Amino acid sequence: MNVRFGIIGLGGISNRFASVLNTVEGVELAAVASSDEARAVEFAKKHHASRASKSYTDLLEDKGVDVVYIGLTHNFHYDIIKLCLTYGKGVICEKPMTLREKDAQELAALAKDKNVLLMEAMWSRFTPAFIKAKEWVNSGKIGRIKLIHASFCFNFPFDPSHRLFNPALAGGSLYDAGVYPIEFTTGILGENPKQVSGFASFCETGVDDYAAFTMSFESGTLASLSCGITAVTNRDVHIYGTDGHIIVYDFLGARKCELLDNDNNLIERFETSFDDGFIFEIEHFADLFRNGKTESDVMPLKDSIACAGVFDELMRSWKQN
Repeated sequence: MNVRFGIIGLGGISNRFASVLNTVEGVELAAVASSDEARAVEFAKKHHASRASKSYTDLLEDKGVDVVYIGLTHNFHYDIIKLCLTYGKGVICEKPMTLREKDAQELAALAKDKNVLLMEAMWSRFTPAFIKAKEWVNSGKIGRIKLIHASFCFNFPFDPSHRLFNPALAGGSLYDAGVYPIEFTTGILGENPKQVSGFASFCETGVDDYAAFTMSFESGTLASLSCGITAVTNRDVHIYGTDGHIIVYDFLGARKCELLDNDNNLIERFETSFDDGFIFEIEHFADLFRNGKTESDVMPLKDSIACAGVFDELMRSWKQN
C-alpha cells in the first residue's frame, strides 16, 4: 500500500523532503499545510500534493493522511508532535525532536499510549556508510571504542531575525548543528552518555554560536564534539578503538568510510553514491508504518530523549557561567 504523507511547515527543509519523497516508491504526498494558506497552495502545486489543507487541524482531520512530516522551526516541534499524536497520525519530525528532555519523554509516552509511530528525522543515521561503520564497530573490527571525534560547524551570515540567531525560534548552534554529532555518536555506540560538559560562545542575540563539549559513556568511551554557525570545520568523523580506527567522511551525508589498523594501513573501504540521503529515512519510516511499528530500531526514542537531556545539561551549565 502507498503510505500517504502530510507535511506541516513548508520551509526550505520541507521542500527538500517533498522533492525526495516524490522519488520514493510506495509513498505519496497527500496533503500539505502552512500557517499561510496561499503558501500551501503554491507548495502543493510545486510538489504534486493531492491537497493543500486550510490549516494544520484540517490536515490532521484528513482521513487520506496516514503520517505527518513536521518541518517547522524547533520551537514548534513539541506542540505540533503532540497535536499529531492526539489525532492518531504517525509522525516523523525534523531534528531535534524536542529541546527539553521532559518534553521528549512526554511525547514518547503519548506515542506509546496511542500506539502511534513517532520518529525523529535524523537522516544521517540511515546512510549506507553510517550503517557500514556501525557494522564494523559492532563486529569488533577496531576493538574497544575509546574516542569519537565529530564536528558540524558552518558559517552563516549574522542576521538577528533568522531562525539560527533568533532565541524566540530556538536558535543557536547546539540545537541546529550539535544534534548531529551527538546522535551520530549515540547511534554508532548504541549507548547514551552518562555525563556531559562543555563550553560555548554567544552572539549578540544571546544564542550560542559555537560550542565544544565532551560526552562520557558507561563503556569507557569518550566523545569530543563541536558545533557552530559562524565558522566551518572538517566534517569527517574519527572513531578510535584499541585495534584501529574508522573514518566516516563528511558524516552528515556520508558516502565513504574507511577502516584502518593502528599503523594507519587501510584494511577496508566502503563507498556508495546517491542523490539525496533523505531517501533512506523516508523508506525506513514508510516501512515502519506498513509493518505496524511504533518506533524505529535505527533512531529509537530513547536516543531522542537522551539528546534533549544533553541539551538540558549544557544549557544549564552555560547559564550558570
